[in-house]
Amino acid sequence: MAFKKWSSACSNSETIINNLMRKFSFPRPIAMYLVSRNIAEKDVEIFLDGRLSGLSDPYRFPGIKDAVKCLWDAIFEQAPILIHGDYDTDGITATALLADVLRQNGADVHTFIPHRFDDGYGFTPASLHKAVAAIGKPCKVLITVDCGITSCDAVEEATKMGITTIVTDHHDAGTEVPDALALINPKIYDELKDLQILAGAGVAFKLSHAFIKYGREHNLGGFSTKLTDILDFVALGTIADIVPLLGENRIMVKSGIKILRKQVRPGIRALIETSKLKSELMPSDVTFKLAPRVNAAGRMCNADIALQLLECDNIVEAYRFSAELENLNNTRQAKEQEIYLEAKKQIQEKLDLDKNYCILVAGQDWHQGVIGIVASRLARDYNRPAIVLTIQDGKAYGSGRSVGSLNLVKTLSKSSDILERFGGHPMAVGVALDSKDIEKFYSSLEKHIQVEIADMDLAEYVSYDGEAELEELSDDFFEYLKKLGPFGHSNPKPVFRFNDMELVKSYPIGDRHTRGTFRNQKHAQIDFIAFNFPQNQFNAALLDILATPQINTYGNVSKPQLHIVALQTVY
Repeated sequence: MAFKKWSSACSNSETIINNLMRKFSFPRPIAMYLVSRNIAEKDVEIFLDGRLSGLSDPYRFPGIKDAVKCLWDAIFEQAPILIHGDYDTDGITATALLADVLRQNGADVHTFIPHRFDDGYGFTPASLHKAVAAIGKPCKVLITVDCGITSCDAVEEATKMGITTIVTDHHDAGTEVPDALALINPKIYDELKDLQILAGAGVAFKLSHAFIKYGREHNLGGFSTKLTDILDFVALGTIADIVPLLGENRIMVKSGIKILRKQVRPGIRALIETSKLKSELMPSDVTFKLAPRVNAAGRMCNADIALQLLECDNIVEAYRFSAELENLNNTRQAKEQEIYLEAKKQIQEKLDLDKNYCILVAGQDWHQGVIGIVASRLARDYNRPAIVLTIQDGKAYGSGRSVGSLNLVKTLSKSSDILERFGGHPMAVGVALDSKDIEKFYSSLEKHIQVEIADMDLAEYVSYDGEAELEELSDDFFEYLKKLGPFGHSNPKPVFRFNDMELVKSYPIGDRHTRGTFRNQKHAQIDFIAFNFPQNQFNAALLDILATPQINTYGNVSKPQLHIVALQTVY
C-alpha cells in the first residue's frame, strides 16, 4: 500500500518532547505520542490515569436537577416513564442503560425504539403516539435518548397530551430548540464544550449519574445502584458511534471495556460468542464485530431484537436473539456489497475524480438500511465526501459521510433550499429530497464543497507520531503503551517511523500478507507482521517503515513486534 506523503505529527516539537521526558522519565516514543496528540503537560497524568474520578459533575448540565427530580417524583407516584430511543447501537445502548438504572430504583419503565422504515428517524409526533399507545395506560414522563433536540413539534404534542418531556441528545440543534422540561445536550451549552464529544449513551449516563446522585442526596434511593455496572453499555454505544475516544469518553470506555470483557450480561456473552471473538476484547472488536451485529437489527428489521438481547437475563434467550442478529447481519453484508459494487460502477462511468471533490450516487430501491455503510466505504476508498441515495416513489433518501475536517451538516445547509430535510453529525448526515432534484443537488453540493474543503483533506497521506529507534522500544515503553489506550477515533494507535531498516528474513502468509524480521543499522532486530503487504514488497536493500509497536503473544511466549502501516524504498 503506497502513500503519496508521510507527515509527522510532532515536527518542530523537540523542546516539548524533551521537557516531557525530563519531567516524567518517559521513553522518547511515549513523549512523542503525547505531543502529537496535543496532550498538555498539565493533563498528562490525568490522561495516563484515566480513572472514573476524572468524570465531571453531572449537575453541570443546566436543568438536569429538574429532570431527575421529575423522575423520582414519577417513581413515587408509580407513574409510567417512557424512554424513546433510536435504532442504532448508540441509541439502543442508551435506552438499555437508562432503563436499567430507573428499574433498579422502582420505576415503571417502558421503552420504544422506532422502526427505521415504518417510523423514520427520530422523535416525531407519529412516533410519540405510537409509543404511548403501546404502553396502554397514561404516560407521565417521556425521556428521549440519542434524539429529540430538533423535535419541537413532538415535544409540543407531548405537552398537549399532559406528558413532561426530558430530552437527552448529542446531535446539533436547529434554529429552535424544544420547549422541554430539560435539554440534556452538551452541544447547546458553550460551558460544556469539553462534553460535546459525548455519544448518546454518554449523555444518558450523565442523566443516570445525576439521578443516582440526587436520590442519595435527598434520601430517595439509589444507594445500591452501581453506575460502573452500566459502563459496558456506554463503551459499546460510544465506540459504535465513532465519537472521539478522548476526555470523558476515554475514561468511560476504558472502564467499560473491562466490564464488557467480563461478559456479565447474558446478552453480551452471547453476542461476543456469536461474533467468534476469542482474544481479549478491544475497541476495534466493538467497531468491526459487535456494533455491526447490533446495528443489523435496525438496518434490516426491528431494532427491538437488539434491545431484547442486551436486556435479557436468560442465556438461552440471549443465544436465540444473537442468532437472529447474526442472520440479519449476514443479509446486511450481502445487500451492502451489492449496492457498493453498483455505486462503484456509477462512479467509474459518471465522475472525474481529478475534478470532482465529492461523490454522489443513487439507485432505485437500494436498501435504505445499508446505504450509510456504503457511503462510509466510498468516502474511505476515494477519500472524498460521499452521499448515497435510494430512490423510492419519486423521493430520494440518503446518507452521507465526510472526510478530513469538512463539516458536512454545515455544507448541506447551503443547499437547504433543495433539500426537504437533512441533519446529523459533521461527519455523518442524512438527507431527503425530491428525486428530480438529484442533479441540481449534486451541482450545489460540489460547488460548496470545493470552497470549504481543505486541500489537505483530499491529500493521500498518513500521519505518524515521530521517528523512533528499535532500542527505544523497551519494557518501560510497552508498560506505558498499555496506559495510552483505549485506542479509537481521535486516539489512534501510535505509529512511528523507523528509518533504514534491513530485511533479515520474511515469509508469506497466504497471498497477501507477510511476516518477518527487520534489523536496523545498529544491528537491533525485531519481528514484524504486515497485513495486505505481499512478500515481493520487501525486496529492497533498505526500507523506511511506518509501524505500530505491539506485543505478540503466541502460546506462552510474548515478544515485541511491529505492525507495518506503510513502507517506502530507501534503495
